[in-house]
Amino acid sequence: MGFLVSNIVSFATAHSLLAYGLAFMLAAAEAFPVIGAAVPGTAVIIGLGALVPGGVLAIWPLIGATAAGAMLGDGLSYLFGRHYKQHAMALWPLRTRPGLLASGEAFFARHGSKAVLISRFLPAVRAVIPLVAGISRMSAVRFCAVDICASGLFALSHVLFGMAIGASLTILHAIAVRLMVLVLVLAVLSGLVIWLTPKAVRGALAILMRLRGPVRQWAGAGDGWLQRLARSLLDPARPEVPALAALALILIGGLWLFLGVLQDVIMGDPLVRADRAVFHLLQSLRIPVVDQVMVAVTELGDASVIVPVTLAMLIWLAWQRAWRAALYGLVAVAGASIFAVLLKAMLHQARPGALYDGWNAYSFPSSHAAVSAALYGFLAVLVGREAGARAGMAVTLVAVSLVGAIAFSRLYLGAHWLSDVAAGLAVGVAWSALLGIVYLQHARRDVRAGGLAVVSVIALCVAGSLHIAMAHAADMRRYAVNQPISQMALADWQAGGWASLPTRRVDLSGDYEEPFTIQWAGSLAGLKAELLTQGWHTPVPWSLRSSLEWLLPNAAPADLPVLPHLDNGRAEALVMIEAGGGVPPDQRLILRLWPSGVVLSGGAAPQPVWIGTVVIEAVEHLKPLVTVVDEQPDVNGALERLKAALPAARLEDRAAALAGPDWNGTVIIGRP
Repeated sequence: MGFLVSNIVSFATAHSLLAYGLAFMLAAAEAFPVIGAAVPGTAVIIGLGALVPGGVLAIWPLIGATAAGAMLGDGLSYLFGRHYKQHAMALWPLRTRPGLLASGEAFFARHGSKAVLISRFLPAVRAVIPLVAGISRMSAVRFCAVDICASGLFALSHVLFGMAIGASLTILHAIAVRLMVLVLVLAVLSGLVIWLTPKAVRGALAILMRLRGPVRQWAGAGDGWLQRLARSLLDPARPEVPALAALALILIGGLWLFLGVLQDVIMGDPLVRADRAVFHLLQSLRIPVVDQVMVAVTELGDASVIVPVTLAMLIWLAWQRAWRAALYGLVAVAGASIFAVLLKAMLHQARPGALYDGWNAYSFPSSHAAVSAALYGFLAVLVGREAGARAGMAVTLVAVSLVGAIAFSRLYLGAHWLSDVAAGLAVGVAWSALLGIVYLQHARRDVRAGGLAVVSVIALCVAGSLHIAMAHAADMRRYAVNQPISQMALADWQAGGWASLPTRRVDLSGDYEEPFTIQWAGSLAGLKAELLTQGWHTPVPWSLRSSLEWLLPNAAPADLPVLPHLDNGRAEALVMIEAGGGVPPDQRLILRLWPSGVVLSGGAAPQPVWIGTVVIEAVEHLKPLVTVVDEQPDVNGALERLKAALPAARLEDRAAALAGPDWNGTVIIGRP
């Protein structure tokens, strides 16, 4: 659903005139009985409203089209009910939902005419109340009067809400906008998964029940392996059919994720650049107290803990004479471990830092994530098979939390890239799901799940405590913050080594953004002092008062705090602006510099190299709403202004292939 809404809004962005018709049709379709509940009209209308602050759509035509569509849809539904009355329940699509009309009539009886107004904002009853109003012989004049108010308020509230989101995203454009969008999409998708999963499971089981007769008849007509498997799955004495279906979905999802990450790693897609951005961001956020906790968590995924927990599981299963379960448990841990080691040996992907030797010096995929997911995932299958639905869900949540904490600790400590952890989790989850499916097909003996869970937890606590007590001090030194630094001779940098530094800023999603148009060697204090004499100044710091400037429709460019940017997860080391003077009154220049990770040797003292961008921001006043800024594509104009303020610096040209329509490839090279 989120993908569909995103595509619709993207289409509207490219075809603004058709967007008004789209809002009209979706608002009308939402009022159609039963089917209207599946129309993503509300989400799309809010998305279209978000395009208004950017000037793609106009506010009043969008509100008018949305209100007109809502009135038309409600009116047709009302006439449908008024004409067919009680016979409507025998017509499609109402006959597919026999309880829908009853709930709508109860809602209408409870609220009367106000139900038409209230239902416009409630997706659960929006698609049936106008129909009920027609069946109940509500006066057409009264219905139209209430519905006009309801449709107008619906359109106004949804478009204005979308505009608020659009203005916020415009304001936050420079603050890793893709990160904000990603968080929003993940939140929406998570909500959809939580809401849709129970419905999908019930729907799949209903379909399975309808197909059980024909499939059983087909399975009984032969003795092929597929027919034998179908007879086994459809055995009415077997209660684990839902678990098998869930494991099959997990298996498919795990394989899909692993193959996708593997392709990105091999092809060097943006995920690989996002790896470094996430690494630098997390390293910049580290604090000693959290380091202590994360090192302890990551030690729970070490072999010194995984092996004792596995042995405890195997001993318990052997005592219960559950030989098949013991074999599969051993295969789960050993298979995930062997696969991870073989893949590391094949791909030779380097870790973020030199933390290990031998095969462990390679990074992809994360053995901690893969083996932990395989072990605790298969334990969840064993325990969940005998536990009740609620207890099984609790065990699953505990396993997911433990594995997720171990995986995140690898990222936080800089032991793995994001792609390593994602691939490791995908391998472990898919492998444990596959073994779980095979095990449930042949399981005949109970393993006394309560005892297995207690033994495993005790082994985890005892082995984990002992390992943390013995290895924690050494691991704290191993995982200490280590930002990689490269050495370069000052003469080499001046003679062309500057061209080996990054060309463009990389955001958290791994995408390339504006070009680095300045490199500065030495102290930033010297650069700051030089720019201060040329009319540049430090921006207004972020505070409650300065933040409120964004809400003023006539804020001056110099009064607005600068929105931060990240490069490879690093925050800016210096930000300066130029406003007024020769800069147009509705614009400002912004200079940002980040550490490059290169230190120059050969001078009186080592000198760090800083890389930076300079851009022009246009300040737009959305009267009477807010003030927003828009980064302009004129990189060359901004570069010329900065060079005029640094007359001692020199200009160099990068390869023409690295330039683009927004930049001629020129770079400022300077030092105090």
